[in-house]
Amino acid sequence: MPRLETHSVLCIRREGGVAHFPGLASPRRIHCGQCSDAQRQWLQDLLERAAQCPDTEGGADRRRLFIEIEEGESATGTLPVWSLSLDEAQAPEGLVALWRHGEWQV
Repeated sequence: MPRLETHSVLCIRREGGVAHFPGLASPRRIHCGQCSDAQRQWLQDLLERAAQCPDTEGGADRRRLFIEIEEGESATGTLPVWSLSLDEAQAPEGLVALWRHGEWQV
């Protein structure tokens, strides 16, 4: 997993569940250049914990979190350099809270 730097963008989105409601998918984009060093470190620690979570098979009513770190740009947009998909029930609570409310726990 790459380190979050000031030029990194962290993207978190949710998919799945019984019915798709676009408002519930609402992706979060966190521009790390707008974060303090402590916030970036908190995010880094959160991603490292998420990467260690056991992943379970999805089902029709399961929600998944998709996480990407983007760096740099190409002709078609930003390039993801790292990604992770995990069952929302297995995700660290801080990651789910960040997606739901955009809340920092630093």
